[in-house]
Amino acid sequence: MHTFASVTELNSYAGQVLTAEPRLSSMEVAGEISGFKVYSSGHAYFTLKDSESEIQAVMFSSKLDTVTFRPKDGDKVTVSGSCSIYKQKGRFQILCNTMRLAGAGSLKAQLKALYDKLEKEGLFDPAHKKRLPVKPSRIGIISSPTGAVIHDMLVKLNERNPYFDAVLYPAAVQGENCPGEVIEGIDYFEARNNVDVIIIARGGGSIEDLWGFNNEALVRRVYDCQIPVISAIGHEVDVTLLDWVADKRSPTPTAAAEDVIKTYEELSNSIQVLREKLYTNMQSVLARKRASLDALRSNKALYTPELVVQIKRKELDRIIEMLKQKKSDMLDSKKRELTGYIDKLALLGPHNVLRRGYSYVTLDDGTPAVSAKSVAKDSKIKVIFNDGNAEAVVTNVNLEDK
Repeated sequence: MHTFASVTELNSYAGQVLTAEPRLSSMEVAGEISGFKVYSSGHAYFTLKDSESEIQAVMFSSKLDTVTFRPKDGDKVTVSGSCSIYKQKGRFQILCNTMRLAGAGSLKAQLKALYDKLEKEGLFDPAHKKRLPVKPSRIGIISSPTGAVIHDMLVKLNERNPYFDAVLYPAAVQGENCPGEVIEGIDYFEARNNVDVIIIARGGGSIEDLWGFNNEALVRRVYDCQIPVISAIGHEVDVTLLDWVADKRSPTPTAAAEDVIKTYEELSNSIQVLREKLYTNMQSVLARKRASLDALRSNKALYTPELVVQIKRKELDRIIEMLKQKKSDMLDSKKRELTGYIDKLALLGPHNVLRRGYSYVTLDDGTPAVSAKSVAKDSKIKVIFNDGNAEAVVTNVNLEDK
């Protein structure tokens, strides 16, 4: 008999036992939700029950955020996680990592809701999809390392073209750990940038079996991946969100092996088609260039350079003549303008005024007599006319009051 020093020690030991038990440390269980409540911390506490039993369950906020529906009392769900002992209360409980509505019908409703959400965001837009390499030298495969899938793929790849390298990243392809391990595989290949294309593959199964490939985080990671991704999940009738977001969807893993690498015959045919296209395009270019050359050859300027000189000389003569004409026109304009100024000045000149019968008077010393006050009685003055002058003596000066 083992003795525990305290209740705390007992509860702690029980928790360690549960953690060490593989079937309880990673498990799935279905039940009906009862007493569902989210506290201010964001954590959810509820009871999971069936017709005969119940168990307490906890879902922390970080895990609750990944649930694609709003849980409520009465919902029949399937949760995954681990069993533990709440040490303070000695309570057996489930720590939930994922939650989905139970039943195929409910899963399809969840799948449709998540598809609509991601499709609206553009994650399935064909314009975003990357082209596959024509001849990959190294292929990354994310799949289970055991089973027929990886074996069949490698056989088919070697049948088609043995000159390639394949790198396998082992990952769970079913269950709770599936999405996270597949994401880790993508991270691995992208961080090293050591493959030309990635294939994510597994065999067929039920909607529950393939549910990990409908994980929102995985879909977003494939969308962001810089390396082309091929989805090869299940059989042709099995469609997951991974198929929608991948750059190429192959209906089966074996089909993915055929899609990713061409046979020598296919490569040879492709090269022949490209060679024929290149030849046709070259012939078309040569024909156009030959027609242009013929047009130049028939141009007189090409074989009689003197003609070009004559044409340019005529253009120069025309420009010189045009400049001379402009210069002559400008001189005529200025001459007419100057003549107009001379005529205006002549009209304003004193002699023109004298011709109309006027005269002007100067004092004996020649100073103009501009006022009656500038002359005195008995002083000599000179009267200037248009055709001569006369000398006179002032006999009287009469001033007007103004």
